[in-house]
Amino acid sequence: MKKAFDFYADTNKKNKEAFFDALPIGNGHIGAMVYGNPIEEKLILNENTFWLGKKDRVRYPKDFYENYKRVQKLLLEGNYTEAEQLTRLGLFPNPKGEAIFTVGGELRLFFPKEKIESYQRTLHLDEGFVSVEYESNEKKIVRKYYASHPNDVIVVEIEATKEIEVLCTLDREKLVDSIEATSNQIALTCKYNQKDEFHLYVKGIAEKVKTIGTSLVLKGKHIKLFIAMATTLYNPTPQEYVKECLEECLNQDVFINAKNDYTSLYNKQTFLCDDKEMTYMYNLSRYLMISSSRKNLPANLQGLWNQDIFPSWDSKYTININLQMNYWNVFSANLVPCFEPVLKLLETMYPNGKLLAMELYHVNGFVAHHNTDIYGDCGLQDHYLPATTWMLGAAWISLFIFDLYSYTQDVIVLKRYGYLLEESALFLLNVSIRDKNNHLILCPSLSPENSFYHEGIKHHLALGSVMDDEILFDVFSKTIQMNRILNQHEDINQRLEDAIKDLYSFAKSQYGTLREWHEDYEEAEPGHRHISHLYGLYPSNQILPETEEFYLAKQTLKRRLENGGGHTGWSMAWITAMYARLKETESAYLCFKNFMQHSTSRVGLDLHPPFQIDGNFGIAAAIKEMFVYDEEGILEIFPAKPKEIKCLQFSNILLRGNLYLSLDYQFGKLKYWIEASRSMELKIKLFEKLQIVNLNKGINAFEAEE
Repeated sequence: MKKAFDFYADTNKKNKEAFFDALPIGNGHIGAMVYGNPIEEKLILNENTFWLGKKDRVRYPKDFYENYKRVQKLLLEGNYTEAEQLTRLGLFPNPKGEAIFTVGGELRLFFPKEKIESYQRTLHLDEGFVSVEYESNEKKIVRKYYASHPNDVIVVEIEATKEIEVLCTLDREKLVDSIEATSNQIALTCKYNQKDEFHLYVKGIAEKVKTIGTSLVLKGKHIKLFIAMATTLYNPTPQEYVKECLEECLNQDVFINAKNDYTSLYNKQTFLCDDKEMTYMYNLSRYLMISSSRKNLPANLQGLWNQDIFPSWDSKYTININLQMNYWNVFSANLVPCFEPVLKLLETMYPNGKLLAMELYHVNGFVAHHNTDIYGDCGLQDHYLPATTWMLGAAWISLFIFDLYSYTQDVIVLKRYGYLLEESALFLLNVSIRDKNNHLILCPSLSPENSFYHEGIKHHLALGSVMDDEILFDVFSKTIQMNRILNQHEDINQRLEDAIKDLYSFAKSQYGTLREWHEDYEEAEPGHRHISHLYGLYPSNQILPETEEFYLAKQTLKRRLENGGGHTGWSMAWITAMYARLKETESAYLCFKNFMQHSTSRVGLDLHPPFQIDGNFGIAAAIKEMFVYDEEGILEIFPAKPKEIKCLQFSNILLRGNLYLSLDYQFGKLKYWIEASRSMELKIKLFEKLQIVNLNKGINAFEAEE
């Protein structure tokens, strides 16, 4: 599909918000935001390994463990105030921050100042490029922008019916060592982190090319610019690497290479319905995933598109929901190869998290807190009491390993990566303690990033939280399932089974909602953006229909929204998914529309604010959840389909069990196909009817009518 815009983003340097109206291109390693200005074009350039900050910094206090045990004792004694004071002094890290993802540079193209007519800027989701078309002084000009994964370059192609002149400049706001122009090339070099280097090269191809100072002047009817970037964190010899990339482009059809590579992933699935916004947002999510998550690093807080030297929240990996939300839909969207960078990040994190588990907590296992970075730093981050000491980052991400197996049924996934899940389980098992009720809890605990009143004083640290219990349950139970599939570690399984029995059960709060902490505290922020205790509803499936906690979850969302919840993009995306899981069809659709109206830019980018890509991925997961719910052996079609959707085509949805589902719905009549890799039995719920179906290997066709 194509999405056309009759406006371009403002290239004024002081207008930072114009970035949200630029269009992203990327190949998973390098990317650009295309502003589309016909007179003074701007591209913000990024390379996803350009991070400021050194590796292996020791950031925790030397007396961390002693302070940690004192904090634990104070909380057990009910002395919350002193516990939090000691946490600030004795547990918070210094330096407080991890590495920072930074902007690469800025490319500007200057065209003659002529009258512009018939302007259109288009995002071609089906082919993976951006175009700008307009007429100027009896010339028709077409620009094409794309990022090639096979060639690892960004390309700007300009076609004009008459000769035009383009001035090309390259710059970076700060931290630049040199900018040089020679022949048909501009080279920008930056040395940082004492020993690391960043190289950004632009090569111009035209009928006539000359240099003026550090700029290129290109003339002709056919002009191309090739852009390559790399750091020493990506390639040990980045300068040679970018030169090779540019040289190889000269004798290849780079656009065909890029298109074939992109469509090999994008065409794995189709989604089309009679809500144009929903169609666009779902497909935009798939475009953004392919563009920002390929073989080296996962999509960060902004995918890989960032305009700042020092961006909000460092644009790194926040792992108390944001990175996880990025990948909620990656399997269902049939984009399994795009998940590979998450596995690589986990492997990078593991030795750091293993070391920290012993040095900080004196236990075996794998721990990470609420952030990580390019180096897999697993330490505490920030001086922020509502989040810093949270210790479930590695555990939550590691659950994706079992999800990957669940979808693909590839046992090699468990054999190769399963240790990460088991080591996360062992850390949580070893670090847990018993409270006065003899339940297993984490202490100190947080419900990210919320607060409560205890004896009239606002606090953040607690003796366990409901989200802890839910994640512990998932990590322990999935580890048991994995070990039994692999026929291993029954001694560990027994310990985990015993631990599950000692976790807290769901309970009702004083507000008639699901309790968020083990104690029934007074809420300090009833409309908080995080709804962490509903993790068990979504993305997990511990809160099931026809249970008390299912009803309490509905009341929880109602109370959150009545008090201003969902005011950030990613939070509204999560709420939309949770309403779909609750089968609250009208509420789910209303939340989707609210997301579109209040939480997206004019081109559809999620706004926290500022731009934060998790909402784009999260809303796609929510859209899928409206039409398909699946667990191992269970499929429900249209659990929360909005009544406004009369027509839908949704093909090749990957289901758990290595099944593929395709839907064709037209005005109450549904045709659907399930492709199975083996004969099996499947429970299917559709239009309030439940049936057990025996699937044959291959494609199984069905029809139904409302």
